[in-house]
Amino acid sequence: MKAFQIIFTAVLLLAVFMAGCDYKFIKPDEGEPVDPEVPISFSEEVEPIWAAQSCTNCHNGSGLFSLQEGEAYQSLINNNLLDLEDANNSKIVSTPGSGGIHSNYTYSGNQKQLIITWIEQGGEDN
Repeated sequence: MKAFQIIFTAVLLLAVFMAGCDYKFIKPDEGEPVDPEVPISFSEEVEPIWAAQSCTNCHNGSGLFSLQEGEAYQSLINNNLLDLEDANNSKIVSTPGSGGIHSNYTYSGNQKQLIITWIEQGGEDN
């Protein structure tokens, strides 16, 4: 009986310890800082983000709009997904990770900042 109490106490303490662990020392990958003075190329830096994040699996032109290479820019313009006055308010920036079907899709590293900076630079098809 005493052995059972010792094992039960050890398991209980281990469970409490594991539940209380806080891993704040692990920092998310933020990628390289984005220099707002360096021009960002839509075709070389922004457009590939959507393929890398699997956005193009759904946004392939068969539904609402396309984020496929060569089609993304016109689709962003036609569907009012860019807000050149307030880049953070652009739907292409705010929708991933916002809830619903986009809950599990987010930009990683510096991708979001790269898109925001590109929009702030005028959101050109370059």
